Amino acid sequence: MTRTSLLLAAGVFCLLRPAAAAEQANRIVIESDGWELIGDLSIPDSRDRLPAVLMLNQAAGNRQPYERLATELAERGIASLRLDLRGHGESTNLGEFIPQSASEQDRETQIWDANEDVVAAHQYLLKHPNIDSTRIGVVGASYSGEEMAEAGRNTAYAQAYVALSPGSFGDESIDAMDVSRVPWLFIVSKDDQFLHEIVAKVREKTQTVEILYIPGDKHATDILDDRTDLSERMATWLAANLTR
Repeated sequence: MTRTSLLLAAGVFCLLRPAAAAEQANRIVIESDGWELIGDLSIPDSRDRLPAVLMLNQAAGNRQPYERLATELAERGIASLRLDLRGHGESTNLGEFIPQSASEQDRETQIWDANEDVVAAHQYLLKHPNIDSTRIGVVGASYSGEEMAEAGRNTAYAQAYVALSPGSFGDESIDAMDVSRVPWLFIVSKDDQFLHEIVAKVREKTQTVEILYIPGDKHATDILDDRTDLSERMATWLAANLTR
C-alpha cells in the first residue's frame, strides 16, 4: 500500500506570500553541447540570495507558457529561469525540432539528449551570485520531465521537482524518486490517456510522490492555458518546499 498523496483541495496550497518586487526578465544564453539555449531570467529585488526555479518546455513547445508561473514565484521572493531546450523556441542554432518531419536522429539529438541542457542550466543557477544554490527547483513538461529526472540521476538532484504530464517518465526515473530524497509533485489531467500507466506505476512504486489531478484531458503546459489558478498552486507548492 502506497502513501501517495492526492492533492485535490485548493486549500492545501493556501500559504501567505512574502512581499517582493520582480525585476524585468533578462534574456540569457547558456551553452550546452554546441547549442545556444535561450532563456528568461527573473530575479526579485532582494539583498539576500534567493531560491530559484528552472522551467523546461514540452516537446514542440517553448518557454512562454511559464510567464504566469514566473510572476507567481516572484511574488513569493523566488527567482526563475524559463528555458527553451535544444531544438525548441529560440534555441535552434543547430536545428529545429518539428514533430511531423523529425527523423530518428533528430529526435535523438533534439529531444532525448536534452538532459545535458538541464544540467547546464542547473549549473548556471548554482553559480549565480544572487541564487541560493541549496534551494533550486525544476519544472518539466511531458518529455522534459524525464529529461530533468535523468539529469538528476546522472549528476545531482535539485531540491524540488514538478512534472506536468510526464508522459515519457521511465521506470528508472520512477524507481529513483524516493531514493532522491527530494519532494516531487506530478500534475496530470484525469482524462489524459497517455498518463494512466505511468501514474499507476508511480502510485505502486513510490511512497513520497504527490499527485495532483486536474479535470479534462489537456497535456503538459497546455494545462496552464485553461487553469489560471494552477500557476499559483504550483508556485505555492514550490515555495513551501524551497523555503523550509
